[in-house]
Amino acid sequence: MVSCAPKVTSEMLTNDFQAQPTNKVMIYGPKDNVPETAKAIGQVTIDGKKTSLREQYARAIDLAVTEAAHRGGNVLVVDNREIKENRLKGTIAYTNDKIIDSLTLSANRVKQLQHMPISRKPADVKQMGDKEQQEIAQQQETAKAAEEEKLKPVYLKRDSIYNADPEAYEAMERERELQAELMQKEDEYSVNSAKEEDPLGGMFKLSIGPAWTTSDSDNSGSFKQGYALSLSFTNKGYKAYGFGGDFYFSYADVEKAPLFNASGYTLLYAGPCFVIGGDLDSRLSIDASFGLGLAYSLYGDNSVTMFAVGNTNEPIGDSPYAVKCSAP
Repeated sequence: MVSCAPKVTSEMLTNDFQAQPTNKVMIYGPKDNVPETAKAIGQVTIDGKKTSLREQYARAIDLAVTEAAHRGGNVLVVDNREIKENRLKGTIAYTNDKIIDSLTLSANRVKQLQHMPISRKPADVKQMGDKEQQEIAQQQETAKAAEEEKLKPVYLKRDSIYNADPEAYEAMERERELQAELMQKEDEYSVNSAKEEDPLGGMFKLSIGPAWTTSDSDNSGSFKQGYALSLSFTNKGYKAYGFGGDFYFSYADVEKAPLFNASGYTLLYAGPCFVIGGDLDSRLSIDASFGLGLAYSLYGDNSVTMFAVGNTNEPIGDSPYAVKCSAP
C-alpha cells in the first residue's frame, strides 16, 4: 500500500513549552511584518508527496498550524518559496503579545495567504535564546499550576454530582463532548471550504507602439505604418488555462493623411478570450490566448463602415459575417 498523505516534520529548539490551542496560533504570510517579539523555537515542513499542496493549500496550512500548536508555538510564519516543489515550510515561534484573532486559522485567512506573492527572501524571525526559553517554560508551569488550583472547586463539584447520580453525569458529559465535536467539525469545514477555490485576481497587460497594416491601395501589398493600442486581462490562478478579455485599437495612414481623414484606416476590436500557458520558472511565464469578438473597421472616405465577428480580412462584399452601413 502507498500513502499519498502529506508528511509533517519539525525541528525544534525546545520541547519544554506547553501545547497551545490551534485557534490561538497567529499565521503570518511571506509579505507580512512579523513582530520582533515573536521568537523562533523551531521549523515545520509539509511535504506533499503525491498530493498537490497548491490545490490543497488550506489542508497544508491546517497541518502546519496543528504541528506548531502541538510543539508549543502560538505564531506560524509561512514560507511559500518551495510550493512549486510541493513543499510548504514554516517557522514556529512564540510571543507573549496579545493574540490577534484575525490572523488565526480561518477560511478568510487562508485566502489572504494564498493571494500573497511569493517572497524571494523568507521573513527574518530571530531565534529564541536558551535563557528566554527557560523563563517562558517556567511561566507556563506556574500558570498551569495556578489554573489547576483555581479549578479544584469545579472538580470537587463534578465529583459530588457523579457520586449523587452517575448516569445523569455521564449523559451530561456525552452531550458536552458531542457539542465540542460539532464545533470542531464546523471549524474544519470553514477552513477546508477554501481548499478547492481558485485564487482571485489576474494580470492586466497594456501595449502601445508602432504598428504596420497591410494595404493594397497601390496594388503592391505593402505595409503601412501607424500605431496601435492593446489592452488585455487574463485570469488563470494556479491552473494552466483560464479566461480573459482583449481590446485592440489601431490606425494607419494609407496616404499620409491626417487622423481619421479620407485615406486613414481604423480598426477596433473587443471580445473574450481563452488563455493557456504556464510558468517557465519563478519569474517567467508564457501564455497564448484565443479569442472571438466584435470588430469595427473604418476605411476610405468615411462613407462606409464595417462590423464583423472574428476575421475581417475578407472584402466587405464577400464576407458572410460583415454588415455594410453608412457612417453617421
